[in-house]
Amino acid sequence: MLSVIKKCGKITCYAKKLKNYAALIRRNKSDFLSSSYPTIEIPNVIVPEFVFESFDKYPNKVAVECDFTGKKYTFDEIRLKSRNLNTNLRKKLNLKKGDVIAIILPNVADYPICVFGALQAGLVVTTINPSYKSGEISRQLLDCNAKAIVTLSSLYNTVQEILTDAKISIPILTVKTKISSTTPSGAIDLNEFSQTKQDVSDTVEIHPKDVALLLYSSGTTGLSKGVQHTHQSIVANICQTNTEEFKFYPDRSETYENKVLSILPWFHIYGIVAILFNQLRLLTKLICIQKFTPESFIDMLIKHKPTCLHLVPQLILFITNNPLIKSEFLQPVSTVIYGSAPLSETNINAFLNKINRKINLVNGYGLTETIAVCYTSKTSIAKGYFGTMGLFANTSLKIVSPENCNLSLGVNQKGEILVKGPQVMKCYHNRETETKNAFVDGWYITGDLGYYDEKGFVYITDRLKNIIKVNSFQVAPTELEDIIRGFKDVEDTAVIGIPDEQYGEVPLAFVVPVPNKKLNINDLQKYVSTKVVKYKQLKGGVIVVDSLPKNATGKILRNDLLIMYKNQML
Repeated sequence: MLSVIKKCGKITCYAKKLKNYAALIRRNKSDFLSSSYPTIEIPNVIVPEFVFESFDKYPNKVAVECDFTGKKYTFDEIRLKSRNLNTNLRKKLNLKKGDVIAIILPNVADYPICVFGALQAGLVVTTINPSYKSGEISRQLLDCNAKAIVTLSSLYNTVQEILTDAKISIPILTVKTKISSTTPSGAIDLNEFSQTKQDVSDTVEIHPKDVALLLYSSGTTGLSKGVQHTHQSIVANICQTNTEEFKFYPDRSETYENKVLSILPWFHIYGIVAILFNQLRLLTKLICIQKFTPESFIDMLIKHKPTCLHLVPQLILFITNNPLIKSEFLQPVSTVIYGSAPLSETNINAFLNKINRKINLVNGYGLTETIAVCYTSKTSIAKGYFGTMGLFANTSLKIVSPENCNLSLGVNQKGEILVKGPQVMKCYHNRETETKNAFVDGWYITGDLGYYDEKGFVYITDRLKNIIKVNSFQVAPTELEDIIRGFKDVEDTAVIGIPDEQYGEVPLAFVVPVPNKKLNINDLQKYVSTKVVKYKQLKGGVIVVDSLPKNATGKILRNDLLIMYKNQML
């Protein structure tokens, strides 16, 4: 097992001697990089079939457990209940192949049953953050034309009000927050649909190229866009992350059980693919955390003794700086995988010092549109290349000039990152123009900046797009700007992301008041907080200005705003 250890205040890497070590990524004679790992064959199957393949090895072992609801399901129960749900969704609700079902749930034990049941029915799953405000939820439901909803019984009345206001009439299935709770009047008990046995031969024909997930990614030119991922793209990414070079813990056995404390939300691309789908296929036990609190996190560490943690930088800093989290609480942890934002070497060293023993520390890069693209590999750890990542098998990467996508750049030249691989999205939902603009000659334009070195290691350095990334969540400046402009004393506004050690980035608003009006900043911030989920709120603050810098065509010069902010900080 390759590991990273903390020694003398520095990151020290060690591993067994690797034979025939070469660059992780080979540079083609053409103008792009391709993975140095052997090409892998992607099975021609749908997601549930692929994930369930391994379930027969340990059918009666607990697959998912939720302390909040008191529920736990074995691998076999997930398979059987999702199969029942599949048939009942089609027979009792008359849902058809290709219909969209919206899952508005936190991490609960019933989540995999809902997703796999819907996918086996040929439905398209769209996931919605249950913390969203009513306008955010109705906007997504209308855009994807959802035909049914799954949510918590405790959220039923709220969701029903949203549907009524939006003039949407679709069935709502509810998950009981407690085993003893009752199903709300007008709702459908999900448990009845998953328990009522149906003819297993009654199936729907699904092709791997059919759309499986419709997840929403914020854009810089408008509101959220639906990203279509097929069964094939998801299965491909699961295969890519499980090649030998990216395998960081043993297989499930009678003597070893990998346990993941599932903090990151399953409604996010990383949570649903890398954790829910991938870890269940690996026969990992998932422990649900419905809502993160310091107390619940510590309790879960002590009670469940997880072997693997999937984190974002904010949580790494929380673990590092919270004196209540003792090193012994983290003793069972052998692997920590993090992404969504970079961490400084100082922060990494402090984290490893807190753990105070050998672990695998893995950084990953990906987008809603591409799922995962690259990870820190075993060879990277072995050679001590801090902050580097290797491309997954079957994946290619190109660095181009930000001003000209047709101008490819060379070694150690920073530019915009383009990606090609089987894990890349099919298209944006009902947005033909945006889809066309997102690709050039089959390459997906990430909007991120980076470079590769002479050894072929990939570095992600910055974000070209205006998108603000708060932890693993994306915030579109245009959405916040539209809301702020609705405040009575605001004439114009522009929102940018500013660096934040805890959250990675936070939104900061520059605001031009209505002439002869005195703007109350506190009232504006409270107004915004009633319109959006917590992570979209103006944690970076509000700066009142006389005017906004714009070019001749009226486009806001956001780089100038960032300079203005930095000057104020001096």
